[in-house]
Amino acid sequence: MNKKHFSLLWLLLYTVLTLFSTGQWSSATAAWLAPIFGLHFLYTYSGRRPFLWFYLVSWVALSIAWYGATPLWGIAHFIFMGVNALIGLLPFAIDRWLVKRWQTNGRTPFVATLILPLAVTAIEMLSVNGSPLGNFGATGYAQYSFSSMLQLTAVTGMLGLTFLNGWFAAVVNWVWLQAHSPEGWHPQLKAGLLIHTAVLLAVFGYGFIRLQTAPAPENTVPIASFTLTELDIAHLNELAATDRAAFRTETQAIHQAYLEQTAAAAADGAKIVLWPEGAGFGLEEDVEALITDGQQVAQTQGLYLAIPTFTLYPDGDATAINQLRIIDPQGEVVLTHVKYGGNFIEGTIAGNGILQTVETPYGTLSGVICWDTDFPNIIRQAGEQGVDILLSPSKDWAGINPLHAEMAAFRAVENGLTVVRQSDSGRSLIADAYGRTIATDEGAVNRMNAAVSTAGIYTLYPIMGDALGWLSLAGLVLMMGWRFLRQRATGSAPAAVQPQL
Repeated sequence: MNKKHFSLLWLLLYTVLTLFSTGQWSSATAAWLAPIFGLHFLYTYSGRRPFLWFYLVSWVALSIAWYGATPLWGIAHFIFMGVNALIGLLPFAIDRWLVKRWQTNGRTPFVATLILPLAVTAIEMLSVNGSPLGNFGATGYAQYSFSSMLQLTAVTGMLGLTFLNGWFAAVVNWVWLQAHSPEGWHPQLKAGLLIHTAVLLAVFGYGFIRLQTAPAPENTVPIASFTLTELDIAHLNELAATDRAAFRTETQAIHQAYLEQTAAAAADGAKIVLWPEGAGFGLEEDVEALITDGQQVAQTQGLYLAIPTFTLYPDGDATAINQLRIIDPQGEVVLTHVKYGGNFIEGTIAGNGILQTVETPYGTLSGVICWDTDFPNIIRQAGEQGVDILLSPSKDWAGINPLHAEMAAFRAVENGLTVVRQSDSGRSLIADAYGRTIATDEGAVNRMNAAVSTAGIYTLYPIMGDALGWLSLAGLVLMMGWRFLRQRATGSAPAAVQPQL
């Protein structure tokens, strides 16, 4: 097998692993390996248009991995994935272009392995911050099952995982190329590998120790959440347009069922009750009646009741609104949150993205709705405000289950709080401040009951925010500027890179 055939093998491995490093079938192992082979292909392929081949296979892999998981269908999905593949190509192109400018006598210094992670981290930060979809598809989500590595997000947020993932690929590729050079395993190669290994072990060790030394909660509160029926939005919208009386009869019956189950949960000892997104679907007058009835139940039962409502205006006299209200044991509505994520898809009024809190005997509560949790820069307000329990009613579809539930666990670790996510048509999940699953269930009808810590833990991420992303951008600019200044001073041209196995 010649060099070109080997390069195509690396491209094939990259394609297959990319299928399982993001989207519906994401695997932590695949996410670590995929960029290695993609990068090595770009460094060793001697044929024409390597970046075109890289882009095309990335486009195909992403389109398959995310098919049915994006809120777009048909050609729109493939166009969207094409844009994402192009964004994903940029860090590799920057690396390939800049690394050769750091070479001296054909040797790449260890510091040049930082180019790819700096580029991928900076670009992910910029693309995510400008996206109406939040950070859906972020590199780090594949590490959900890697509990020790997940703890890094308490310090750096998800960008720390992105940086490590890119650096790992760059270092492995650097060692791979250098080890096959005439100089072989020279001292600089060994030193660089030792430094990188030490950093990875330090991160893993931090996470492992953090999990092993996590104290048991001193005080807990019993929480109940449940989904009683799978809400068929299309059916209800059609019914609202064609048979208003039947629509009201059906939605009122759903409301009554949730109120009755709330009373039953209170009888079993629950002090906080959460329903799924859209449980209070209905016309304005029926939603108002539901809130009034909910206030009475909360006061009678002495609990905090979180009611998600979706107010429909079928006559077109107002825009639909997706809200979460928390009612206290005195029967007062103490928090009203308007959903701010995904409004352009569901056609609802967009909330202002300012989180509210409620001080209770069971800690500080806050609430968001489903897609809202995909915006870590907004959710970190919860960490800044010392929220202990974050309620997140949700409604999913098959293509994002269980991925969407797993994503919510990252917000728990980042902000040192417990996330209670009750889902319609997806996985319900309660994750503690370390990302550990306390309770879970899924299905058209599902329930969770758990004793949840009333106290969160301190984390650095709410303070750090996107600091790593901005530092990465600054570092990348400095590495570009430094080499151009050096080349201008010496008058040297970038060295040619010889493809190697």
